[in-house]
Formats: sequence, C-alpha cells, structure tokens
Amino acid sequence: MKKILLIILSLLLIPSTGMARDALIRVAVLKDAETFVISVRGAYEIIDLNDGEIIQTGRRLKRSQVKRHTSGLTIGKQLFMTGKLRIITQKDITIYSKRKRKQYRGALDIRVQPDGKLLAINRLDVESYVRGVLYHEISDRWPMEATKAQAVATRTYALYKMEESRGKLFDVTSDIYSQVYGGKSAERFRTDIAANYTEGEVMIYQGKIIPAFFHSNSGGHTEDANQVWGINSPPLRGVESPFSRGMPHYTWTRNYQSREIQQKLNDGGISVGMIKDIKVAERTASGRVRDLIIEARDGKKTRISGKKFRDVVGPNLIKSNMYEVRMKGYYFDLVGRGWGHGVGMCQWGAHSMARKRYNYEEILNYYYPGMEIVRADTR
Repeated sequence: MKKILLIILSLLLIPSTGMARDALIRVAVLKDAETFVISVRGAYEIIDLNDGEIIQTGRRLKRSQVKRHTSGLTIGKQLFMTGKLRIITQKDITIYSKRKRKQYRGALDIRVQPDGKLLAINRLDVESYVRGVLYHEISDRWPMEATKAQAVATRTYALYKMEESRGKLFDVTSDIYSQVYGGKSAERFRTDIAANYTEGEVMIYQGKIIPAFFHSNSGGHTEDANQVWGINSPPLRGVESPFSRGMPHYTWTRNYQSREIQQKLNDGGISVGMIKDIKVAERTASGRVRDLIIEARDGKKTRISGKKFRDVVGPNLIKSNMYEVRMKGYYFDLVGRGWGHGVGMCQWGAHSMARKRYNYEEILNYYYPGMEIVRADTR
C-alpha cells in the first residue's frame, strides 16, 4: 500500500495544537528517586514551572546533585524556591543514577512528588525519542527492513500514548512498561538510518492512530489485544506467526519453587496456602492461559487470570502466558513458548520476515492487518 500524505492527520492525533513541530513527548526517566546527579553541556536555562520565569542561566552545569529541600529543590549548592523546574539546553543533559550515566536530548523537568520523592521527565521531539528507543528494543545489527518496521511501530505507539496521556504529567516511562528508552546514549548509526528513512510514518486504522504494541516472540501466534487490555481493534487481533518458529525465545522451560510463588502471590494481595497443584482452567484462542486454578494443600482453590499471575510473579520470570504446567511435588515447571504479552508485532518474527526479503511495509501489514501507513509531522 502506498503511503498517504495526510495533512489533516495532526487534527486527529493532538486535538488542541495538531501534531505540530512543537509537539513533544514526555518520558519519565526517573521516578520515586531520593536524589540523583545531573550535568549540562552548553548554555542552559532553568525555568520555574509555576510561573514560567527564567530563574537561572549558565554556560555549562558541572556535575551537581539534585535533592528535595523543605523550601523546594537544590541543584548542587543552589537552592530553588520551587518544587517544579525545567532545564533547557541546546546540547544535552546527563543523568547519573545507580551507577548509570545517560545523556538526553531536549529538556528535563524535575518535580517533587507528593510523597517527597523526585520525578524527572525528559521532553523532546518524537523523532529523537524514536532514535533513543530502537537500540534498546532490537539490535542495531538486525536486518534493515525489520529495524524500519520497529521504527514505525515505536513512533506509532509514542503518538498513541501522547494522545492517551493528555492531562497527565508524562506520556511514557523509559522501561519495559512503555518502551525501553535510553536517550541520546542509545542512538546508533544503523538504527538512526531506519528512523530517518521512516521519519514521520505512523499507522492508523479508520483515521485513528493505533496502539502499536509489540513483543519479542509470539510463540507461533500473536494475541488479541482484547484479551490483554480490552482493546477491540482489527489490526490488533491475533494472527498466525510461523516466522517466529525457531527464533530466540520461541521455546523455554523454567523451574519454580512452589513456596517462592506462594510468597509472591501473597505479597501481591492474592491469598493462597501451600501450593499443591496448579492447573490451566481456560485458554484464549491463541493458546495462552486465560485462567489458572491454584489448589492449596488444605484443599482451598483459587482462580486467577493468567495475566495477573504473570504480573505478580514477574514478566521476566514467566516469559509469556503460552505454557503448560508440570507439577513436581514442592516444585513445578512451566514449559512455554514466546516472550512478551504477544500483542501486535512479533519482533523476532519481523527479523525472520526481513531475512526472507519482506520489506518493512509488508511486515507491518502482516502483524497489524488492515492498518494504513501515513506521514505525520513529528518534529
């Protein structure tokens, strides 16, 4: 399908101002921080977000610790009598946190949360955001057509979240619960090529931006978004995914201590006794676990959704909801397929398709059937 130039697309995406050149995505790069350290390259301004006044300027900010103060915020030895600051620079801002050092383009908002902890939000244009995501979501050595497909999915998801999050403090986080974002530090030559080649391209269905979810490996069949998030959208219905077979994470097995899982469930607000048995009660059309029945040694049975069970135990401990349960006394194995929620584009499937000479538009049409690729102004 040929790309369609939609001048009015912006009216559908950002009702107030349109997808204009000043439309910025807001990424929460730090949440619930006690303190962190920043530095700024080049000239900068610090703005009080309460009234928009510039309260400090400089040519360069050396490494300085950010802390909450009873009267506001301190950066280094400087006290600012406000709990909401914005730092703007034409170069970049570096955050040092938990032995990590990351550079970010754009501006940085620093806010004191109601509980007294700190929130740091990176504000930048969507294209720079896409370049900061790609390397963390896929390898920069992947086939270019798969990388282009990821760039379009990443950009589409970003615009969807910007629309969904109007009125909130931020649009996305920088972790697996949105898209993994590493800022300027994550930009790479080949992923930048893919971002630049597809600049502005997003996916829509019936004139609306779609929530372009993606995951690592589908296990042979993607999941219907309605099963996971209650989103009824034709481009996000499950499809066969033979391209994922034989790729990394297609199959997996993991052993668990029943006592450890019992503790995680109890800590997560699901009261269960010593686990005797776990059975699959119901599956979705794609073969994923919809509900489990957990039987305790005292005979009590607890029904829990597969999604809730995976969320509580941990999405990295249970790679997907496509598995069989094999009890072994006080232990059990999960023998599964795939990694991730299973909705939308299978990344390893896209990798396989690209190696089979499918282009990025064909990959996206396969995993998001019925969508259209259009161009929006994202800078």
